[in-house]
Amino acid sequence: MSNELRIDIRDLRYFETIAALKHLGQAADVLHRSQPALTKCVQRLEAELGAALFERKGRGLELTAVGKEFYLRAAKIRETHDRYLSDMKDFIDGSAGKVRVGCGPITADYLLPIICNLALKHAPNVALEITIGTNYFLKEQIRQERLDLIVGVVSNDNEFVTQAFIDDIVVVAARKGHPVFDIASLDLEHLLHYHWILPMPPIESRKWLDNLFASHKLSRPIAHIETNSLPSIHDLIGGTDLLCFLSRLTLDHPKTRGLLQEVELEETTMARQLGITYPHGSLTPATLQLIELLNQHHA
Repeated sequence: MSNELRIDIRDLRYFETIAALKHLGQAADVLHRSQPALTKCVQRLEAELGAALFERKGRGLELTAVGKEFYLRAAKIRETHDRYLSDMKDFIDGSAGKVRVGCGPITADYLLPIICNLALKHAPNVALEITIGTNYFLKEQIRQERLDLIVGVVSNDNEFVTQAFIDDIVVVAARKGHPVFDIASLDLEHLLHYHWILPMPPIESRKWLDNLFASHKLSRPIAHIETNSLPSIHDLIGGTDLLCFLSRLTLDHPKTRGLLQEVELEETTMARQLGITYPHGSLTPATLQLIELLNQHHA
């Protein structure tokens, strides 16, 4: 006998009913099938297994030793089959599955908790896989189909679909007591007298700042330290005379409140929006469900 068994799941269901009722006629009534059809079902199973499953006992049927073992295994197979089909239905309606979420450093403090709470409340069987990084890195992850959704700064390009939820302002900041705050009639050129801690060159806020100085015929700020996550090193900024370019949301966050101060200069005030970014085309139902929950939350 070959080790590979070709058994129809429907035959397993019929077999379970026959075994439970121990009577072919009663099983036929319950299943709304003819007795000959059920007889053929049993014959197919016995032929595939190479062993008898039932033996006659009066007007009824009794399981053989092989039949009893097969009954136990058939039940497990059928239950697993039903569970996986049920899971597939949950996957299709978005109530189960996994969403791979990329999150920027700023939105890790602001939008990410909202997403997690929405998923826990409205889609508890949806698992979230979260990656923290810059938009530059996260967009590349989407291109490689390693992420389903980015929560972070949204940019106006046609490569991805974007939806904005929160307005954000990025400003120059320094520790409280920094010498820059003693300068009267502060201008852009004054800021070049100091070293900076800045985002990496590919990051949009860094590009914007460099272009600002270039547009005023000035040299670019000197980056003494470059990082892909400014919000996470506020203690370093607060303990040095380095200038930085940070979101006002970060300045107002409990972790940094009172430690850093905005260097108020109209030219260095950058407006942007935070929201979600995802690829064009087909999305998993769970991803669509999460996007819908975010839309409803921010409506």
